[in-house]
Amino acid sequence: MVVAVRNLADASRSYRALGFNVVAGGAHGHAPTRNALVVFGDGSFIELIEWSAHSPADRWQHILEADGEGLVDFAVSTQDLAGLLACAQSHSIQMAGPIDGSRKTVDGFDLRWRVGWPASREIPFACCDMTPRTARVPDGDIRLHPNGVTGIDSIWIAVVDAPASLGRYQQLFEVESARYPEADAFGVCMAVVDFGATQVVLVSVEAPAMTAVATRVRNYVARRGQGPCVLVLCSPKQPNPINLNVADTCGVALRLCANREPPRTYLNSTLQA
Repeated sequence: MVVAVRNLADASRSYRALGFNVVAGGAHGHAPTRNALVVFGDGSFIELIEWSAHSPADRWQHILEADGEGLVDFAVSTQDLAGLLACAQSHSIQMAGPIDGSRKTVDGFDLRWRVGWPASREIPFACCDMTPRTARVPDGDIRLHPNGVTGIDSIWIAVVDAPASLGRYQQLFEVESARYPEADAFGVCMAVVDFGATQVVLVSVEAPAMTAVATRVRNYVARRGQGPCVLVLCSPKQPNPINLNVADTCGVALRLCANREPPRTYLNSTLQA
């Protein structure tokens, strides 16, 4: 999960105050950026990213400058980027690549990877490591967090057309998926894509619905475009689900829960919170 921030040092302090271990990442070679990571036991991670200069072609920085800090993108890891790019092309899904990326760690190690870059942030970009992934995504005790978070439970994606987005996921990835008709009562269409321990929840507005959920999704897409809008983390130590204050999370709508909640609870607790 990529979180665009204005000041990396401040953002790192904020996440540490919330009980997360934050490790310095380093400076990128392909962009005027540097990052810090919050790595979880399941191998997923949050990337806090800061810019040192204006980068006109950078869509993440554009969102930061236009609408403020918060979630700007998300990624999946793949060992077959060429195959994924070919699959996208065969289904007329716009995805550029392979595009080289690099970062020098604070220890001086040169990391290299390649990405597949979709035209729309409704779909994750794909990352293929050219150097060992454990060098880019640290292992060990850094993955143990005082607040007990062990991984990403679900990622909510605000989209224009959830059924159409679901079709693109089904074409690109070998994943289970389902539609949730009960979301109609909230004025939205919802589909869930299962990536194992993590679910991707696609939500779009059913026009002309004006419910609280529909209004939030509509406004989010209008401000930041299609893309991730809510992040739910698994925290077995958390006795009751809790929504963290966005003032403390650099604009991220962040929810902690011990167990996966039913879709109706999610709609009430995340998109109406």
